[in-house]
Amino acid sequence: MEPILEVKDLTKKYAVRGKGDFSAVDHISFRLNQGETLGIVGESGSGKSTLAKLVCRLINPSEGSICLCGQDITKAKGKELRDAYQNIQMVFQDPVSSFDPRRTLGDSIGESLQNRRLANAQVKARVRELLEQCGLEAELGLRYPHQVSGGQCQRAAIARALAIQPKILICDEATSALDVTVQQQIMELLWKLRDSYGLSYLFICHNLALVQSFCHRILVMNEGKIVEEGITDEVILHPKTEYTRMLVDSILL
Repeated sequence: MEPILEVKDLTKKYAVRGKGDFSAVDHISFRLNQGETLGIVGESGSGKSTLAKLVCRLINPSEGSICLCGQDITKAKGKELRDAYQNIQMVFQDPVSSFDPRRTLGDSIGESLQNRRLANAQVKARVRELLEQCGLEAELGLRYPHQVSGGQCQRAAIARALAIQPKILICDEATSALDVTVQQQIMELLWKLRDSYGLSYLFICHNLALVQSFCHRILVMNEGKIVEEGITDEVILHPKTEYTRMLVDSILL
């Protein structure tokens, strides 16, 4: 099977005054298949979010390559990069700050549709449909981000990501700012979307219980490198490296 996403030797270096270059992401390679969920775990500062931003081309890599749906997007710009965003979208940790506070949720969800020059009536109908698919009443599309709960705002963020029917969703700690009950509701929504649309996920999360229940495979990151990878249950239940054992033990304590 051809992977829907293939990353090879991806590296992001930053210059540190007096210390030379620092690699936040250091020669990382992996594949993601259609309908697969790949978990990415590691301590804070291990490079998980930097990796997500690189894959989604929110920041530029220093080295390596990113192949999305058979197209090399490593150096894509302008229209080529905009076309790539039709296949990959990101859901962030803080849903409120990911929205423009001056626009209603409905306007933000429909922005990508408007950019594709759909008629206003089509945009409004699609926004209503997306809100309902994500468990929200259409009326919430008239509200501003600060006027809804964190869980409702995250559902709206997922609806916005789905607007252009991407093949991959990158979830960067998308449930960590939510209480346990709402967190479970968002996970159920992600399950439903994967089953309904065959979505692939990069699921970045510090909660190993969620990762174990949701992800097919897992990458363990430390200091910008992949230190262990494999089938999720095998990695969590039978870790091979000291770092992974420490990570699992710290969660279970």
